[in-house]
Amino acid sequence: MHVNEYVKATGLNTVFVFAIMMITPILAPYIKSLGFDNIQLSLLFSVMPLAIIFSAPIIGKLSDDIGRRKVILAGIAVEIIAFMIYAYAVNGVMIVVARILDAVAATTVMMAVLAKVEDTLNNKTRGTYAGVSLSVEYIGRILGPVAGGLLADYIFIRAPFFAASLILMMLFLFIPKQKNDKIKITKKEFDLVGEIKQFLSYRQLKGMAILGMVMHATFPAFTIFLPILIVEKLNLSYAYVGYAFLVFGSTHILQFVFGKLANKKSYRVVLAGTFISGLFMALVYGANSYFMILLLLFFGGLGNSMWNVSAWTLMSDIGEKHKIEGSVIGAYISIAKIGAFLSFLVSGFVVQYFGINTLFLFNGVLIVFGTIVAYPLVKYD
Repeated sequence: MHVNEYVKATGLNTVFVFAIMMITPILAPYIKSLGFDNIQLSLLFSVMPLAIIFSAPIIGKLSDDIGRRKVILAGIAVEIIAFMIYAYAVNGVMIVVARILDAVAATTVMMAVLAKVEDTLNNKTRGTYAGVSLSVEYIGRILGPVAGGLLADYIFIRAPFFAASLILMMLFLFIPKQKNDKIKITKKEFDLVGEIKQFLSYRQLKGMAILGMVMHATFPAFTIFLPILIVEKLNLSYAYVGYAFLVFGSTHILQFVFGKLANKKSYRVVLAGTFISGLFMALVYGANSYFMILLLLFFGGLGNSMWNVSAWTLMSDIGEKHKIEGSVIGAYISIAKIGAFLSFLVSGFVVQYFGINTLFLFNGVLIVFGTIVAYPLVKYD
């Protein structure tokens, strides 16, 4: 294990995630305030996973071939541009451009940093130390929404965009130069279909593709309609949206515990996590108070925590074994985002005609069903 590189990559990921999560409490209400309804909002947000579907495998391959550092620097720069476009957006075209840039940038940095963390680990300790890294990263993930919500409440609604951009600019000062960075790019980096075919050629990864799609199908519920539910339906401020994300993400700090369990039989932790996540998400259907929503988010977050670290452990073991770790990460994210894209297309209609709570029920049932289908593929002796 390369401790110095591991610590640097984990710290970079934590700060980056903190910055991009600052905008989550206000993004959907902010865009809706520009004159969009629930269906239009969902369709606008669908641009992000669509962009990731086509870019993730390419980014993963590039990070393998030209070096993690160059990919990370480019991603941070593009993310800053995306935040500035959000802040000054006046129409749907600007929102679409910002969503595309945001998608590519966030995916670029998080994938490259995750691959860099995994580069420093060996198979015997992968689950444990990957869990520690992800647990630390989640400190940024859960504090970011709280900070963003408070900034929006006490300064003005666009303040999180500016604050996040400033933090990202500061990151440039802490990314060390890397000797012998590769610079050669070939046509292989852009073979999207080939990367996905390679991923699906492994039985366990087929199961992970199913689970990834159903888990990522929850993105509209959490990124768009949970903030709207809290702000519009419960008449609470943006800070309460941040607190909800804090509760949901708080159990992710335990990923180092679940990572240790995943060292032995990672598929068991994967399946237990998705089942728990789906069950408690479905139960949000009957929630009629802010406290009840927080309670269900807490237990649902516990399932997500189990799923997250064990899924990356399982896939990283396969990628490391075949020397295709960046490609595996990229192809997985591309496939998983198909679930998010399709969900964004239909979620607005579900909310419009059946309500936000029903959307959580549909997502929860879908996850439980996906867990059952994926079980024989993911299971190994």
